[in-house]
Amino acid sequence: MKLTNNDSLEIEQVVEDAESDAVSRKAYRLPLRDKDNYFLEMNGSAYPLLDISVEGACIAILDTPPISADGTKAECKVVLGDQVFEGLQGQVVHTSLDFDGGWICGIHWTDTDELISQSLQQALLALRKEMFENA
Repeated sequence: MKLTNNDSLEIEQVVEDAESDAVSRKAYRLPLRDKDNYFLEMNGSAYPLLDISVEGACIAILDTPPISADGTKAECKVVLGDQVFEGLQGQVVHTSLDFDGGWICGIHWTDTDELISQSLQQALLALRKEMFENA
């Protein structure tokens, strides 16, 4: 914004940053705390889900991610209580430390079947509603 004629503000358009659009999350991630009933299976191992959305998930890991962050994709199975979602393709987008010093890994869903995506979205909406009702 600029001050013009000492009495009004002129609004300037902000130049869009394509890089910030590429790294910003566009879906709400639902936090999950029940590590026994909410987890992701990838490459034969189970990882507790910390949060999940229709675009991806964050998992807790001990020290090594299930796959490297070099663009490799792996088939994932997500368990949300009694609901199981198979056929998701996951790609590691980051591995980092959380606030407690534990390792976390961000997974982005790629090439997801529309039916699986819609079913996952409905399950997440139901979990979100349940979470807010119990708050």
